Amino acid sequence: MNSFFRKLRWLMKRPEKEAELRDELQFHLEEEAEERREEGLTEEEARWAARRGLGNLTLVQENTRAVWGWTILEQLGRDLRYAFRTMAGNRAFTVLAVSSLALGIGANTAIFSFMDSILLRSLPVSDPESLVVLNWRAKARTRDDFVMKSMSGSTYDDGTGITAGIFPFPAFELLRRQDSIFSVVFAHCRYWQVRRLSLTIKGQTDLASGWNVSGDYFRGLGVRPAAGRLISPDDDRPGAPPVAVVSYGFSQRRFGGAANAAGQPILIDNLPFTVVGVTPPEFFGVDPAAAPDVYLPLHTNELLGAGRQFGFGPGDYLERNYYWIQIMARLRPGVSRAQAQAAVEPVFHQWVAGTAANERERSNLPVLLVKEGAGGLDSLRRQYSQPLYVLMTLVGLILALACANIGNLLLARAAARKREIALRMSLGAGRVRIVGQLLTESVVLGLLGGCAGVLFAIWGIRFLTLLLANGRENFTLHANLNWHVLGAAAVLSFLTSILFGLAPALEATRVDVMPSLKATQADQPKAGRVSPRISLRHLLMVGQIAISLLMLVVAGLFVRNLSNLNSIELGFNRENVLLFRVDARKAGHKDPEIVAFYRDLRDRFSAVPGVREASLAQDSLIQAGDGLPISVSGSPPDPANRFLAVGPKFFETMQIPILAGRDFKESDRRGSPAVAVINQVFAKTNFGDRNPLGHHLILSKVGEERGVGRDMEIVGVSKDARYGGLKEAIPPVVYMPYDQGYPQIDQMCYAIRTSGDPIRYVNSVREIVRQADARVPVSEVRTQAVDIDQTINQEIAFAKLCSCFAILALVIAGVGLYGTVSYNVAHRTGEIGIRIALGAERSRVVFMILREVFVLAAAGLAIGIVTALATSRFLASFLYGIKPNDGLTFMMASLVLVATALLAGYVPSRRASRIDPMAALRHE
Repeated sequence: MNSFFRKLRWLMKRPEKEAELRDELQFHLEEEAEERREEGLTEEEARWAARRGLGNLTLVQENTRAVWGWTILEQLGRDLRYAFRTMAGNRAFTVLAVSSLALGIGANTAIFSFMDSILLRSLPVSDPESLVVLNWRAKARTRDDFVMKSMSGSTYDDGTGITAGIFPFPAFELLRRQDSIFSVVFAHCRYWQVRRLSLTIKGQTDLASGWNVSGDYFRGLGVRPAAGRLISPDDDRPGAPPVAVVSYGFSQRRFGGAANAAGQPILIDNLPFTVVGVTPPEFFGVDPAAAPDVYLPLHTNELLGAGRQFGFGPGDYLERNYYWIQIMARLRPGVSRAQAQAAVEPVFHQWVAGTAANERERSNLPVLLVKEGAGGLDSLRRQYSQPLYVLMTLVGLILALACANIGNLLLARAAARKREIALRMSLGAGRVRIVGQLLTESVVLGLLGGCAGVLFAIWGIRFLTLLLANGRENFTLHANLNWHVLGAAAVLSFLTSILFGLAPALEATRVDVMPSLKATQADQPKAGRVSPRISLRHLLMVGQIAISLLMLVVAGLFVRNLSNLNSIELGFNRENVLLFRVDARKAGHKDPEIVAFYRDLRDRFSAVPGVREASLAQDSLIQAGDGLPISVSGSPPDPANRFLAVGPKFFETMQIPILAGRDFKESDRRGSPAVAVINQVFAKTNFGDRNPLGHHLILSKVGEERGVGRDMEIVGVSKDARYGGLKEAIPPVVYMPYDQGYPQIDQMCYAIRTSGDPIRYVNSVREIVRQADARVPVSEVRTQAVDIDQTINQEIAFAKLCSCFAILALVIAGVGLYGTVSYNVAHRTGEIGIRIALGAERSRVVFMILREVFVLAAAGLAIGIVTALATSRFLASFLYGIKPNDGLTFMMASLVLVATALLAGYVPSRRASRIDPMAALRHE
């Protein structure tokens, strides 16, 4: 320990200690010289004798420093100073290397930050490792052979069958009794009623996202309030006073702080609630895909659903075949997830078997799955995990490309410094010492590139967030730079510096000292012909070309994929249409007055100068997807049938041609004969070549209501228009007036066709709605073009990102190839001058240099094409209307890469062909 502190004092007081050492050595020299003078030697002889007696002063100083200090730190300091001097003397190389690394490390850091927020980060709750999520898996289902007869939520295909995380409420009560396995079991759901809530606070109304939670939800997660209290079991029971808990961010926006929110009265969907508490700042719920603003007790869904035709009712809590609630639990100490699976799966199996009505249902019972719950629900992971892995692979290739590029340039510099290194080795420098010095320069470059890469990553994260959000107001995926991400960036910077620096350092020190000291440029190997020996530099250049081709192919596939999606026939005109949503029922409007309210709004919108047509529908065409039992009179309902409740002039506004019959009229309203317009798919499916006009359609009621909802006469046939997305086939669709009875209308989506940019009319729309009723907010304002783009947002993001990455890879490879060829030309100046002096044509010189470039490009293309063919099949699930091995994409990528390689080689080769022979010989 004393030695450590002594060395630390030496390091901290280095100048003083150095001065003391010099003074002490000078004192010993003078004392020794004085003794020699007393022996009779002259002044000069005494001084030299003293020096001989004391020995090598420099060696004495070095040995003293080795005892009193840290030799490794001293060497590191000298190596760092040398590295900075070397980089300052080669500014162009330094800027190029740091920029390349910054782009590669920054892109990797930005993508990794999203992976960290989606795939790696745990919920910000107490002891997340003991949380589990309960799911089930079953074989592919149909309504006739499965116990789940109705649902509110989603299922997904995991390759072995369907998987879901929704259960009947009685199943939740069953699992809650398994207290020997779980310390607490809690439930939550995002029923359609709470996904978009109308909140009125001190007279101001706005929309907020909600979440229903059971009384043990916050206790089970171990969350403490930032202010007030959180929802308890006493709040989650029928008849309890309606309370709400708001998020910390919402309290900041609407109440001016968490402390001000607790105890405040608010109106939720025009119903009185009391805010009892605020969640902590870091808490976002259990689903990273949806950070709710408001948490409501589970049983308030009865209150919010009262009076709604398809609202939640008390009877839904008793339904054993209605799947809607999501369940999580916390394991008791000492209980593993496997033990919990083994204990509760038989209990659930026995219960769910009792809900089956026949043998077919009993042969396909859902199997309970106890999954890890530290990361919460996996909806966001399922949506983005595969795209992020693809993007991470691409940015990893970019970083590999940058490393290969810098490694190639370092190899070129090492060849140029061969005589210098040979001289240093001849003076006694060890190979390990020189390699360490060269690696220090590489590490400094890597760390500088990493620091610049973090700055680039900050911009990249913002860019990616905006790109993925694509104008969506409810986009919740927000990555940031935390210690995990910064630590990963630091490790990546260090590893890449070792990766691109080690091989050149070893190559630089692999020299034969005497021949290297005697060598001149004329002694270097001639390259009039391609050397049969394949060097590391050649391999790196071939690798760069192969990686660039792979990225060009990926970018080409995604660009063509986006082009295919954009060229899909929509069946309507997407230009100059403004869409927005209005929900008057949440503001307290009832039947039948709500119909008049929506009609009056449409009339006001139509009167705005510049508005050509205005209409409304239950949803936008691209976002629609509702189905009710609809059948041709005398036939059973077809589950494939879809419907859309629309207003007058809907087809005219969307410019959907009516092929037969008529459009809806203003007179098609409540009290008039029910009518319908069908699309071509519905007409062909149900009527074949017969004329469907005049036939009747039956819309049946569902739920507790039974009977005929509407008996509609078909009055028109419209051209097929895209419904429910771009990739799916157009289903049979029935269009019907929104105000002719069943089903009751709730929110409506208005469509306004304008004579110019529709965004210019947003303020007018908001003002009209405010004047009609200030309690009714306008939400989801976007153009029809944006509405379509949001359905293919992933494809748009992929096409843009991959194109940027491919261009970046092409630039890095081109610059690297240009730098390498330029170095070769400079290194062969004397040879080229002699060739020209002996009569070689300038075109021959250009061809001589380009020939090597072409050979390397051909080798890289061959490797790249084989690799792309082997790996592109992993992109098949992302592509629409194009094969992963698309020949046109491969051909275009190859042509672009060859052109880039030849251009990068032509510029220095053309400059070489203009060398003055006399100047070249003088240079030699």
